[in-house]
Amino acid sequence: MSNTLMQGLVLLVAGMGIVYVFLALMVWVMNRFAVIIPRFNHILPDEEPKKRTRTARPASSASVRTLAAPADADHAAGQEEVRSVLPGAVLRVSVKSGDAVAPGDELLALDVMKMETPVRAPLAGRVVAVCVGVGDKVNTGDLLAVLA
Repeated sequence: MSNTLMQGLVLLVAGMGIVYVFLALMVWVMNRFAVIIPRFNHILPDEEPKKRTRTARPASSASVRTLAAPADADHAAGQEEVRSVLPGAVLRVSVKSGDAVAPGDELLALDVMKMETPVRAPLAGRVVAVCVGVGDKVNTGDLLAVLA
């Protein structure tokens, strides 16, 4: 065998040995922690933390009154709900209740993974309610605005 091939083989075996020793050390450390950790169980809470499910809030009390409708009702008389398609934070709100909008007009802008993402009007109409304010966190499917 050539000298270079022999050196490569030695390095390969040495590298595999180092990995094996490291894995054996990790198993030993994890077994040690398995003995120590139960001593501190009294510090940990018994139940999991509760998740927050509602992150968007109405911009004003007028919006709440406008949106009050039976849960089983479809869109009231041609109203269109604009919902978030991505989770993020509201950077700016470009419209207010009562404003007229055309298809493609910016309603608000979301900060999605450090990128400004506009939310545009799907149809022409009038803004019935804006359901979020600047700084609000929204999840996918949260109601942002209602158009008529």
